[in-house]
Amino acid sequence: MAKKDKAAAKPAKQAKKSGGLSFFAILVMAVLLFMVALPTFITLVVGLLPSLLAFMFDRHRGRYLVRCVFGLNFSGVAPYVMELWQDGEQSMAMATHQLLDPMTMTIMYGAAGLGWLIYLVMPPVVANVLNLTAQRRAMELRQQQRDLIQVWGESLISEIEKGGR
Repeated sequence: MAKKDKAAAKPAKQAKKSGGLSFFAILVMAVLLFMVALPTFITLVVGLLPSLLAFMFDRHRGRYLVRCVFGLNFSGVAPYVMELWQDGEQSMAMATHQLLDPMTMTIMYGAAGLGWLIYLVMPPVVANVLNLTAQRRAMELRQQQRDLIQVWGESLISEIEKGGR
């Protein structure tokens, strides 16, 4: 019976939550993609470099930088991957032609840049909106307080202060 009490007293180890795909799963998918569709693999690797950098540098708990950058970066890369798949070509010539086109790279990396911009701009915007909302609520409460004082009179404030202390 004593062994059970000691075992119950020890806190159970919590399983580590994975917030998405594990590194091993991503590595397996990359190797499979490399073996099956090399032009797509090369286009994705070159196009998603900003997302890889964001993944390496973002060590915050929610990885919001990675989410912002990857989402928009992938939306900039996806049309070119779809273009590779469209005719069933999947040729290295087509992938090389895409990646050497300055407009393609501008779209891919520009979309990632918008992700970085959203990550940098949104926290102050949200903070300002929350601050304005709190200020408006405080003004509403002050007005309600004035209305109550008009209805109940000034003597209510002195009675509350006496009773509350």
